[in-house]
Formats: sequence, structure tokens, C-alpha cells
Amino acid sequence: MSVHTTTTKMIDPVCGMEVDPSTAAAETCHEGLKVFFCAEGCRDAFMANPERYAKPKRKGVWQRFLVRMEKATGGKPMKCH
Repeated sequence: MSVHTTTTKMIDPVCGMEVDPSTAAAETCHEGLKVFFCAEGCRDAFMANPERYAKPKRKGVWQRFLVRMEKATGGKPMKCH
């Protein structure tokens, strides 16, 4: 019998990195919710101004990728080869 465990990844609200809660560099509680961070610097930035980061205003991973690609290519479509 094998046991399959899944690890839930959380998003660092400051930098947007995926963070494994079991190995997070830092964490804090905000309005009754645990928030996990990739580094203590991100936690410090969050604690200095939690309202800035606590609002769900960030785009999803795919949308952030598309925005970065548009900036990198100057809005031109990418070529496969």
C-alpha cells in the first residue's frame, strides 16, 4: 500500500513566488490567516504595509507570464523556431 501525499503550495504575497509551507523561510498571521514567505525580507515588507499586499490584486501565474512576454518582445508574437 502506498500513500500519496500532495503538498499545497502557497504564493508569497510580496514577490509572487510559490512557497511550500513546510519549508517556508518565514510566516506570519494576518487577520486570522497564516501567510508564508520565501524570505524574511518579504515578511518584513509585508509587515511594514500589509494592506498593500493583502488585497487579492495580483494576476495569476499565466497572466503575469503573458505580461512579461509582451514586455520582452515589444508586443510582437513569439516565434517557435
